[in-house]
Parts: sequence; C-alpha cells; structure tokens
Amino acid sequence: MARTRKSRRQQHGSAWHWKQTDCWYFTPPGTKKREALFDENGERIRGNENKEAAQLALARIKLTDELTPLAPVSSKGWTVARVCEVYLADLANTATPDWAAGCKSWLNDFCKYCGAVSVTKLKKKHLRTWLQKHKTWNNNTQRNVIGTVKAAFNFCCKFDDLDVNPLASYQKPSATARVTCFSPEEEKRIYAATNEQHALFLKCCILTGARPFSELAIVTADHVVETPQGMFFLLKARKADGTHGHKSAKKTGKDRRIMLCDEMELITRRLMLTAPKGSGIPLVRTTRGKQWKRCNGVQQFCELKAKLKLPDDRVTYTCRHTFAKRTLSGYYTGRPVTIEVLAGLMGNTPKVCWDHYAQWADDYNDPLWAALGKSKAKRSAA
Repeated sequence: MARTRKSRRQQHGSAWHWKQTDCWYFTPPGTKKREALFDENGERIRGNENKEAAQLALARIKLTDELTPLAPVSSKGWTVARVCEVYLADLANTATPDWAAGCKSWLNDFCKYCGAVSVTKLKKKHLRTWLQKHKTWNNNTQRNVIGTVKAAFNFCCKFDDLDVNPLASYQKPSATARVTCFSPEEEKRIYAATNEQHALFLKCCILTGARPFSELAIVTADHVVETPQGMFFLLKARKADGTHGHKSAKKTGKDRRIMLCDEMELITRRLMLTAPKGSGIPLVRTTRGKQWKRCNGVQQFCELKAKLKLPDDRVTYTCRHTFAKRTLSGYYTGRPVTIEVLAGLMGNTPKVCWDHYAQWADDYNDPLWAALGKSKAKRSAA
C-alpha cells in the first residue's frame, strides 16, 4: 500500500516551516531562493507551532512591497552608441546577413556623428543633420536608414530598460516608385560590352525576374524542379540550418517559385551540365566560377554603366523591373498579364506590384483611356 504524504509543499509566496533549522521561511514568486521570516523585534520566527506569527510576518512583507512605489525607469546612462550596440547584437541572430550588414554600416556611421550623446539629450535635429550629410541617399534609402535607427531605440524600449524613444515621431519620406527598365537597344549594348559570364547573369535576371543576388545567384541544380508543364526554381522558405531561404521568406513564410520561360529552360539545362545536382555549385557563376555577390556584381555593373554612359538610374536590379514591364506588356508572348499574375511570378504581393508597376499595365490603363473615347488604335496613330 502506497504511503500518503502528511503535508503538501507550500506554494511560492506562502510561509513554510523548515524542520532542519526549526525556522519559518517563504519563497518569493519567480525565484528559488528562500527568505527567512522575522517577528516585530527582528528575531527569527521559530517553532512549528508559530504558524500564525509567520503568516503575519509574511503579510507585513507583502503590504510593504505593495506600498513601496516602483523606482521610475530612467534613460540615464544610455548613449546612442549603447542603443545601437544592443540592437545590432540581436539583429545578428534574427536578420539576414545582408540586411544586418547594411544596418551595421548605417548605425556605425550614425554613432560616428553622435554616438557619445546621451539619449536624454538626443534630438530630432541630430538625425536630420546627419541625414543631410549624405546627399547621395535617395528617398528609399533614407526610409530604410530612418526605420533602422528608430527600430534600434524601439528594441531597447521593448526589451531593455530604456524608457523612451526620442525619435519615435520622426517622419520618414515617401517611397519613390521604381520605374526604370532596360530598352532592347540598351540590353544589346550591355551584352556586347561586358564579359560572357556577366552578360549571362544579367540576361537570366531579365528572363526570370528573380532578385539578382538574394535569389538567382544562389540557385543550384538542386533548386531545379521539372514538371509536365515546365521547369522552375524552388527556394524553400527555410534552409536545413534554420535560416531563411530567400528574401521574402521571413515576411511571408512561403517557398519562392521562379517560373522559367522556354529560353531560360534551355539555358538552365546547359548550365546543369557543368554544375550537376549534388555539387552545390551555383548555376550562374562569375569568371572565376564563384557565386555572384553584391559587392563584385555592383562594382562590375558600375564600371559597365560608366563605359556605356548609361543613365544613373540603371542598376543591376533594373533587370527585375525590365522583366515586370515586358511581362505586363506581353513582350515575349503577345499576351499581357494582370498585376496579380505578375505578383505571383515575382514573389511580391499584388499591392507592391501595383505601387511600382501599374503604369505599365495596359489591362488597367486601357479602360481609363476608353472612358475618354480614346482607343489603343487611335493613340498609336497619334
């Protein structure tokens, strides 16, 4: 027959007697450390029979805690550099390496300007003056920079003992729509002026609409999926090591499917002969057979742009916008698509595609012209 216990363990916060010392104790909630109970004379309460005295002593402790006001949390001792340091330490474990590196560069530059300034003395004019020193930053870059600085302060307010964000109400500028694309003539000039590997990289970006460095550059033969309808690249939302598999994986949690046209399928099959499945070698590589990185890809395109005297708004990412415009206008098939279809092809939301590419969508613009009595044929004749 099992033995029955004579007494039950007291809950945390209750008075309890310890036979070994013959004294009464209590365990504060949320801790494992026992605290001795004392009477009004400052003597330890002893004896198992003095339960009421122990409970009275515990009640005095609880009443004192309730009546004692909490010390106000202060920003004293916090500097801008400390805020940025705390935020970057967390960002290194939660963000993608590229984004973490970009934020580190911005915040380090911000700290060079006012890192020693106390948070209590930091004003909006500090951030405004610092931004004005970077005249090459456009509205989109400034939005990202301001958002990163504010995020650092918000993080310390939420997860540390910083009590206020002095930049919380600083307004970000409006985003600028991306409307640049390569013309067929520019595309031909680019291919002729650069080396074969770089030309192939840019061409694959245009044919797929993939993000150059975070998607296309990491594709290997293991990402290729063949179906009866065609071929596509599949980038899982999560890698085997638990990191995000593509840029939008953290936000959407969905796999990225990059659908391939007939021309891109032929290129992919040719590339798989030199980088078969299981090799881990990227399909599209540099002249040295390495993966395309943002640093060398951007540098090489800048040199190409200077050589051909292309407009300043032409960048590697323009390949993705070129894919969007040509797909919406039916450049390859003669059949224009809707914004919703384009969003699925590019791995964006319909809202993002609408904000950036709606001016190229004839399916949405034609009804507006028709309402004014102007058909597509009349506009072409004019």
